[in-house]
Amino acid sequence: MNDFVPSEVHTNLWTTCMSKNWYFGHSSVSGSAGGGFWKMDLSENEAACALWDYGKEKCEILVGSPLKVLRQYANGHTYGLGGKAHVDDTEAGTYTLLYYPMLEWDRAWGGETVYYTKGYGEISGAVRPLPNRAVLFESTIPHLGRAPERDFLGLRVTIAFKLRAITS
Repeated sequence: MNDFVPSEVHTNLWTTCMSKNWYFGHSSVSGSAGGGFWKMDLSENEAACALWDYGKEKCEILVGSPLKVLRQYANGHTYGLGGKAHVDDTEAGTYTLLYYPMLEWDRAWGGETVYYTKGYGEISGAVRPLPNRAVLFESTIPHLGRAPERDFLGLRVTIAFKLRAITS
């Protein structure tokens, strides 16, 4: 979903993501070896809540059910620090909303979110991290965030909302 939120919300999110609230050592897969990457908790963050306020209806229409936010945070990747293939949840009725808050992104910088077939057999698709783009997917789909290429000197950021369908 391109142009996911109004430009003011997008700019506020990027400003939030450039604050000094990052910590290093987060991993896509618990207990996995490797250096990890950057993470920022966005629980109750005003800018992140505004993102959800704008995106909630779109996501609920796509899913066909009301959604509850379980967690919200930002991931940050620099050159050489990509994620590992993983699923966000194993239960049906769970979803992930990824939002790309960067103000600019060149296709040469890489950093795609890559999706795999079940069992991690083949790449089934990828989403390029364009500014103000969001992607909603079932949390049971294996995926990873690729690190940006060497010539990108910043932080490739995604804001993640872990969601659960409310069935009753």
